[in-house]
Amino acid sequence: MWSIVHWGFMYLLVPHPCMHIIASIILSVGAYRLEHKFTRRDIIPAVGLLLCYAGFYLDHNLEHFAFQPWWVVATVGLRQRELLIFLGGIMTGVYLLLSSRLAIAAHIIINVGTMLQCRRITFKSRALVHALCVLIYVNDPHILSVTYTDVLLGVSAALCACIRTTPDWFSLSMVFSSPIALSTFILHALEPNWFKYYKNNHFRRVKHSFYFLYPVAVCILACTWNISGTPNLTS
Repeated sequence: MWSIVHWGFMYLLVPHPCMHIIASIILSVGAYRLEHKFTRRDIIPAVGLLLCYAGFYLDHNLEHFAFQPWWVVATVGLRQRELLIFLGGIMTGVYLLLSSRLAIAAHIIINVGTMLQCRRITFKSRALVHALCVLIYVNDPHILSVTYTDVLLGVSAALCACIRTTPDWFSLSMVFSSPIALSTFILHALEPNWFKYYKNNHFRRVKHSFYFLYPVAVCILACTWNISGTPNLTS
């Protein structure tokens, strides 16, 4: 469950880029001591973690994670979940249409990244991800700043590698991150076992299912017909 605490700290404390350097060093030492090696199975989950940090950098809000049940169920194409897919499509579409383009990009990146984190990755892979995260902040004026909160969050990021948090519990906890996210509780209630079915399907899309067209259509609509002048609900 530590990832819930970690991302909560990320939201409240707003760390400097140095946090990722500290996390990378700690994880590298841990990988050396435990003799963890980088494996090909780590590639997809590592890319997913990198996307989550990148999306969070674009829009500093946790509510994006709360939409994960709809993204997984619709993209994977779980059968007999039409109500969730249809209702979730409307909720997500309205949310994105009333958001800024930056928030739309962050929402898509975060949810795709979360979907890709299907397996636990090694310390060495996490160390590489945090090292790459520094590139996201390359133009940040505080890139060389270091405070005690950066150290604490660097240690917290390393603890995430030791304490596993399943995506369903993580997403459910983000329902309470904002009033907007609270409305996504209905998505979790309609299919509380969405991650179990995702895992049972070996994290692959259901054959001959075309429900993935719903997220594609929602994303295209939101990106091409973003309501100009509408206040950003994610701020």
